[in-house]
Amino acid sequence: MRRLLAVLAAATLAVVAPGGEVAGSPSSAPAMYLTFDDGPNPLITPIVLRILERHGAQATFFPTGRTLDLFWGDEEVQDLLDRGHAIGNHTWSHPTLSTLWWTEVRDQFIRGGAAVRERTGFKPSCARVPYGEQDPGITAVLDGLGLALVDWQADPQEWRSPSREEALAHVQRWEEDGMVVLLHDRKWQTLGILEAILEHYGDRGWVFPPLPECRTDDEAAMRSAARVAGDSPIGGFEFPRSGPRSVRGWAYDPDRPEGGLEVSVSVDGHSFETLRTGTDQGFSSSLPHTVGRVCVWVGNEGLPREDAFLGCRTPPWPLD
Repeated sequence: MRRLLAVLAAATLAVVAPGGEVAGSPSSAPAMYLTFDDGPNPLITPIVLRILERHGAQATFFPTGRTLDLFWGDEEVQDLLDRGHAIGNHTWSHPTLSTLWWTEVRDQFIRGGAAVRERTGFKPSCARVPYGEQDPGITAVLDGLGLALVDWQADPQEWRSPSREEALAHVQRWEEDGMVVLLHDRKWQTLGILEAILEHYGDRGWVFPPLPECRTDDEAAMRSAARVAGDSPIGGFEFPRSGPRSVRGWAYDPDRPEGGLEVSVSVDGHSFETLRTGTDQGFSSSLPHTVGRVCVWVGNEGLPREDAFLGCRTPPWPLD
């Protein structure tokens, strides 16, 4: 019966929560897509996530399959997705693809995607090529695998150990709405550069969403279907682009697939509302007219462990 409920819940999520983890943003706000390659790093990646959370920003991560196997299991990757970030394919071992036969190139992306799928329940929909290499053969492999190629406009080149000011100046030279910034969550220099970017552009009203081509409509359902009894809950939330100001989202716990999970919402550092998910795994809460930072947690119904944290974000509406 529990397995049947889990399947039905996943099917419902495919309808009620497609891509439901991408925060909306006003059409007038310029967007910057922050991307992180070559992780995860057991020391640096958690700090990167903390910095992003503090600024209410989301990003897209491109880990290699081999590094995932070394450092992260499904709980860590699911936690990254819970916080509203996206994940892409960066091959298995980060080779120079132009030196490989096309069959080897294909195998690199198949193995890299499998490492993500083992931890999330879905195959990545986007990919970044090591060293930014592009040629017709690589493009043909990506097309054949259904992977959208993600390039970048600005690369602060952390390997040169630039100062925060130098790195920010480089990003500013490429400044445009929708720009993609290449960073690496394995370099200590990245932390200061990331802070500088978020402070400078956040103060100017820019937003930092995950790359839309790296999200899939059935991501919530596939993530949920991959969870088994004893796993921690997962979920996501967004701010609707139209209608009354509110937060809405979904949460799923394999130990309570019928719904009824406790969801806690805080606003500006203060507890705002506690509610429960419906049988469709969804939840929603009206927000005050003037609101800053919104954080969401989901209570764990299974083994004793921490509740699931769905992150903190700043709504896209102007403060009144």
